[in-house]
Amino acid sequence: MKKIVLVCLMAFVLLILASPVFAHDYSGWETIRPLLKDGGGDEFVKGVGLPLNYFTGATELEAVQSAVNWIAVNYKYVPDVGEVWTSSDQMYGRLVGDCEDWAILLVALLRFHTQYNGHPITANKVWVTVSLVTQPGVGVVAAHASVGYKLDKGGTIHIEPGSSELYRGRPIGMLSFNDVWVKGGGPYLAGPE
Repeated sequence: MKKIVLVCLMAFVLLILASPVFAHDYSGWETIRPLLKDGGGDEFVKGVGLPLNYFTGATELEAVQSAVNWIAVNYKYVPDVGEVWTSSDQMYGRLVGDCEDWAILLVALLRFHTQYNGHPITANKVWVTVSLVTQPGVGVVAAHASVGYKLDKGGTIHIEPGSSELYRGRPIGMLSFNDVWVKGGGPYLAGPE
């Protein structure tokens, strides 16, 4: 698992340093940045054609665990050549990718295809988080994407793409987004003046 996370972190560095990024038909960080700056990541996080109640559970955690387990069973990590962000509908069709591809797909499955007690999961409850690792004097040396989920009864869980474990605590990152909102991003989202 540590190797997968490390490889994913290194692959994401290419996104920040080299800027060759693709999402659906969008290529280059200069193209993707405005899509996130518009206030939502709906170009990335979208329904994949499954029924709204494809993943269900008697409790909120059972429903979330159902989607998380599906990702874990189908997880095939393939690092990007260059950096490629794949929209959830395309990712569902191929089921191979790196950490941000799987995180985007999991958020879409939770947002558009999961219910508990007859209720869908709203945008304020689930998001993709991008974390950067920096080194003084060097800058960004690694990056990783994971999923955050806010529980009805309070608290937040952190979900690593490819793992069936649910971890207590909020994932810490510099950029968070889903289909409705974008938060953070700092200079990487703001871009050059």
